[in-house]
Formats: sequence, C-alpha cells, structure tokens
Amino acid sequence: LDQQLWAIIGQRVDVARAIGEWKRTHGEQIVQPQRYQQVVENCIAAGQKYGLSEKLVREVMELLHNESVRVES
Repeated sequence: LDQQLWAIIGQRVDVARAIGEWKRTHGEQIVQPQRYQQVVENCIAAGQKYGLSEKLVREVMELLHNESVRVES
C-alpha cells in the first residue's frame, strides 16, 4: 500500500507540473485560495468515508498543496 501511495503522490506532482505550465502560459496565478479551499472541503468529505479525521486530511492536503505550489512555480 505504501508503494501505491507514493506512486499516486508522484502522479499528483506530475499533474501539478502540467497545471503550473498551463497557468504560466495563460497568466494565471499559481495559488488560488478559493479553489484550494474547495479541494480541501471535498477531500475532507471523501476522507470521512474512510474514517479519516478532518485534522489528518487538512494536514495531508496542506503538505500536498505546498509541494504542488513548489512544482508549479
């Protein structure tokens, strides 16, 4: 399971790179707070289905978001 988790995170980072390229090409801001909040809320709802605490989901999403911003920049 751990290997699958890292593979999925790697895929997410690859998507973030592509999104960053698109944002730069189209003059979009890298950080979009309203969009990020929407994603977090969706993830909290999804996490609840698996018995995950809101705190855990928020912390993981913050880490993933920070990495996404780093690779998008």
